This record gives sequence, C-alpha cells and structure tokens, in this order.
Amino acid sequence: MIFKLKFPQILLGLVALYSLSRCGDSSDSTDLDQAALDQAAIEAYLADNDSNAVAHESGIYYSILDTVPTGAAASGGILSVYYSAKVMNGNAYDINSRSDGDDSVKLKQGVDAVFPVGLDIGLGLMREGETFRFYIPSTLGYQDYSFSSLIPENSILEIEIEVAAVQNEGDIIAAELAAIDAYIISENLNDTIAHPKDSVEYLAAQQIYYKRLSQGTENDTLRNNDISTISYVGRTLAGEEFDRRSNAAPLTYTFGTNTIIAGLDEGISEMERGESALIILPSQKAYGESVFVVPSYRKQDFVDLEIIPLYAAKVAPYEIVLFETSLLNNP
Repeated sequence: MIFKLKFPQILLGLVALYSLSRCGDSSDSTDLDQAALDQAAIEAYLADNDSNAVAHESGIYYSILDTVPTGAAASGGILSVYYSAKVMNGNAYDINSRSDGDDSVKLKQGVDAVFPVGLDIGLGLMREGETFRFYIPSTLGYQDYSFSSLIPENSILEIEIEVAAVQNEGDIIAAELAAIDAYIISENLNDTIAHPKDSVEYLAAQQIYYKRLSQGTENDTLRNNDISTISYVGRTLAGEEFDRRSNAAPLTYTFGTNTIIAGLDEGISEMERGESALIILPSQKAYGESVFVVPSYRKQDFVDLEIIPLYAAKVAPYEIVLFETSLLNNP
C-alpha cells in the first residue's frame, strides 16, 4: 500500500477501471433508460413525502433541512460530516451520528474522493453548519451493485448529511502536527531507555517525524536510482495495522524515483543500510484525502470492483500513519 502506482497490496492513486468521476456516466442507452426510471421513481416519491425537494442539473434531488447562508462554502473544502444513509423509502444501512456520540468524519469535496459520486456533487452545494437530504439516482450511486437486502441493485439512495466544519489544507496540517506531538509524548517515544535508540526528530523541510531505532552501517545511505530493499509495518496512530512486509518477503524498489509515497521515501533517505527507524507521516505525506465511502463497512467490495484503490479500504481520509521500517542490506 505504499506504491504510487497500482500494484498488489501497496498503491497510491485513483487507478481503476471505473474512476469515481465516471461512476455516473449515462452515455449508453441502458444508463439513459435507468436514469429515466430513477427520475420517475424519485419524483413520485417526493410528491408524497418531500414536496420541498428540488432537482439539480446533475440528476440528484435535495432538501435543505438546516441552512446557514453565511457559512463557509463546502465546495472544494475539507469537510467534517455526520450522515445517515438508506435506500429511498428503506432502512438505514450506514449511520455516523452526532446524537449517538460518534466523531465526525473527514472528506475532501470535489476531487473524486467521495463515493458515491452523487454525494460528492451534493456536498458541493452546501455550507458549514448546514444539513441537506439528498436523493441520489442509481446512475450516480452504486449502479448495479447490491449488498444483502439493504442495498438492492439500481437502488436510489437517500442520504442526510450535516457539514459540521469546513477546513483547508493548512488547518489540517497544523492539527495533524499537534496530534503527532501529543502522540510522541503519550507514547514516551523520546525516552531512549524505554524506546531506543534516538529521540524523535522533526524534519521540518519534509514535514515528517523520524526516530532511529537501531544503527546501520555508518554513512551507507541511498542515492537516487539505488536499489532499495525494505521491510516495514504500517499502522495508524490508533495502532491499527494496514500493511506489512517482512524481512523474509521484503519490498525492493528503485529509490528516489517517485515510486512510493513521498513521506516514506523521504524518511528512508535519512537511513543507513542495516538501520531500523520509525517514520511518522502526516496525511499530506501519506494517503492524503484517501476516499470517503458510504457504506463505510463495505469498502472492500468497491476495491474488488476496482472503483476505489486498495489503500482506501484501510486508511481513512486525512489519517496520520507511521511506518516501522528497516533498510536491508541488498543481497
């Protein structure tokens, strides 16, 4: 999950047979027929249940439940949201609720990092503090994907969502650096007796954190285009493992060629062959906005369908990650 291109288990980038921006493509006759069926079904439902809903040119419909005309525009922003999703006139299949004490979840609007795509379109109409209800036709939803009885094929979706906050990249970077500093303190990582070998160093130019765990061969560092062989364990700050390569089955790649995620490559540039290190990466140096997916618990299905990349099933949007990495001596 650390490659920048699509390879088994380690990748970065939306490379798929069906990109998120094309999930709503209605160019062929089948899609046009389904779009017409969806529109008729939505309008019939709204006539009896939500007469305040209005149509958007994209094909979605929406009702404004709470409006804040002076709130920051959600379009293009990093949003913290609460939501409830169901099939129209059906039961909820995914909920993240403020009233239940859930934490808001982050996403980036307008960069093909929200699935289903109809929700991404809808979020672009909102402002901070507002709550909308969206009716999303299947052509902008899951198309013919189905899951148990909760989500039949060609389902029309009804998603109610609150934009609790709108932030920019600078806000996120500052918050993540503060969170990493707090993590270093809480885990006592600068205690070199409990956690040898060195204290954590913040590499300001790269905006990553680096802690040497064991010494390598002095001055035996990598240069661009050197063959690099590494083992690693990738985890979130919460301790959830999302990827690993063992010494017995390491990863070999060409160093300094923009092959793996930027922050890890920058951390490895500090290492000597034979050294082990802990490299902590804010999201901008790792998986960034990843992909926000509803339903959150079926991400692997959309990986298997090649709609979202593999890392998105493991790493949430704007997730801080750490790699315990060893730079091995090449055979």
